[in-house]
Amino acid sequence: MALRASKPSFNVREKLTELGRRFGLKGSQLAAAETAQEARDLVSAGRKNMIINGDMNIFQRNNGGLITTNYSLTKYQVDRFGGQIQSANVFTATRADNDAPPGFRYSLKYTTTNAVTPNVNHYFWVGQRVEGYNFQQCGWNTSNPKHITVSFWVKSSVTGTWALAIKTGTSAGTAYLATYDIHTANTWEYKTITVPPPFTLTDLQYTSSSAIGFQFDIGTSRSGDLYASARNKWLNENLYSDAGCVKIHGIAGATWQLTGLQVEVGKNATDFEHRSYGEELALCQRYYFKLSNSRLVAGYKRHDSSSNFQILAPVPMRAEPDPTLLVGGSFTNMQTNFNTTQSSPNVYQWDGHSFMFQVASTWSSTHTFIPSWEGFTAEFSAEL
Repeated sequence: MALRASKPSFNVREKLTELGRRFGLKGSQLAAAETAQEARDLVSAGRKNMIINGDMNIFQRNNGGLITTNYSLTKYQVDRFGGQIQSANVFTATRADNDAPPGFRYSLKYTTTNAVTPNVNHYFWVGQRVEGYNFQQCGWNTSNPKHITVSFWVKSSVTGTWALAIKTGTSAGTAYLATYDIHTANTWEYKTITVPPPFTLTDLQYTSSSAIGFQFDIGTSRSGDLYASARNKWLNENLYSDAGCVKIHGIAGATWQLTGLQVEVGKNATDFEHRSYGEELALCQRYYFKLSNSRLVAGYKRHDSSSNFQILAPVPMRAEPDPTLLVGGSFTNMQTNFNTTQSSPNVYQWDGHSFMFQVASTWSSTHTFIPSWEGFTAEFSAEL
């Protein structure tokens, strides 16, 4: 006996329309992806953000205070974000609390407190350099280089077209000048910029050196670094900005703010990657950590003026750190403090994780054991 089954008819076009709505925009793009890599780029699976502390959450430096930017120094505000300033005391910088777009709490804020008349020697930028070990995934200088996408939130009191210089290596070698527009004053706006891989590079280092830097210009009028036709192309030039971009070093009271900076492989910007506080802190401490009002035990002083203490860094550091003694302390035998002044900090016997911290001391004793050194503050920097 033959059996026959029947199904009610349906409209194919209507069903496909329902399927599209069910997928959503990203789902439709994912379904249309032609390769596994294209699908991966759309979702950015795994650790993706090459920028450290892009949400300005880690703030080991500056004790929460304002920073008056110094002449021609790479002065750091929040962790991993520093800038070069050609003229002193033009800007103050701080981490702004509860002044950020949805999903963020902090932002890095610059204010023009002492405006200057722009001249051909001025350059002002802030940003971050990325270590070569963290940039290898991009494949630049290989047979399979990939695009990168930069995304961020920005706010300024001044509207117009602004510049972001992307520079490879540790010196002025190859650069790409990207631009973004701020449309409404004093309003957070989200920006994305996709950057193609450059031509062959001679200065790209996949080591612990700087592979690439992202420099947000806030006031360059330096004539040698402004190129009218440089936008959106790779050039063998030391680019900062161009003459048509906004510069606020001559505008008293002007502000510029940044948060949510992310750099990832691929042609698509994805949601910001929020890492845990502990993980982000450890990433920052590879480049900088601080001992504040601290105590070290088991030091010694030999026949010279140098006192020596062993330090174990919180994490392996990028390079031998450069020490700064911010506040001296007291040597003690657990009961008595000895009058002494410390100076000339030095680091030696660095093995990646531990090192000897040496200071000159006015303490008269030599060939002696120092039970502890208390109340001092020092910082150790291995920034790029």
